[in-house]
Amino acid sequence: MPTQFIKKMNKTEAGFHLLMILSLADGSIQKAESSIILDFLEKNFHEPIEIIKEQAFLRALPEDDRKNHLHETAEHLYKLTTEDERHKLIEFAMKVVMADKKMEQKENSFINALFDAWDLA
Repeated sequence: MPTQFIKKMNKTEAGFHLLMILSLADGSIQKAESSIILDFLEKNFHEPIEIIKEQAFLRALPEDDRKNHLHETAEHLYKLTTEDERHKLIEFAMKVVMADKKMEQKENSFINALFDAWDLA
């Protein structure tokens, strides 16, 4: 059951959380990754985002809570998006995860959790 915070997120905010958690799964995130993620979200969802607030939340989120947050956010985003929007986001998520040409075990676990949450095969 998503928290009140998650229920209030718009598509851009929820997408940012999902993509940033996937980016963090390999242990680090580059500034360029964050910019690419924001460009994708702005082009596809067109909703406002308070980037500093969202980044602060994600920085404060304990690593042990990331997978649960990803799952709750994915469930919420599912309700806000069309099937086409979800397919675009998952395609982009795979590009983010594979940007370094390899998929770490944790990245695989997180991307599988997203596929499962959205019932994608």
